[in-house]
Amino acid sequence: MTQPWLTFAFVFAAGWLAYGIRVVRRGLRERRGVRLLGVRGVRAQGEVARGPRREGQVIHPAQVRYQAGPTNQTYRRAPLNAGLHALRVGFEVVVRYDQEDPRRVVVVRTQQTFNPGTYVVNGGLLCLFGVGLAVWAVV
Repeated sequence: MTQPWLTFAFVFAAGWLAYGIRVVRRGLRERRGVRLLGVRGVRAQGEVARGPRREGQVIHPAQVRYQAGPTNQTYRRAPLNAGLHALRVGFEVVVRYDQEDPRRVVVVRTQQTFNPGTYVVNGGLLCLFGVGLAVWAVV
């Protein structure tokens, strides 16, 4: 392979590797929300009932409405990881709640995001693609 193409291939491979690392970091950051819950939790569908708002010096996080527990009681709570997601009124969300205390909830994903595990797997594949491209360029 001639030198200009080799340089281009290495730059392209480094770009894919960097992008893969960025995607993996995003997935790990979003998984941190599930660790805040402390337990695996139970999945439920919900929606954002109220967006974040400011009253004077106090900033109130967004509230999520979901049904939980053995009686499917409707809860309206601020998730423990409200700062990690851009929650807008009306968004459908997937939440995990603590089965022993259904008022404790975290948002797993929204309409605009994927499951955190999907981010980690896709980021890992992008990293492998970048490394494979660099190896191909050398061979």
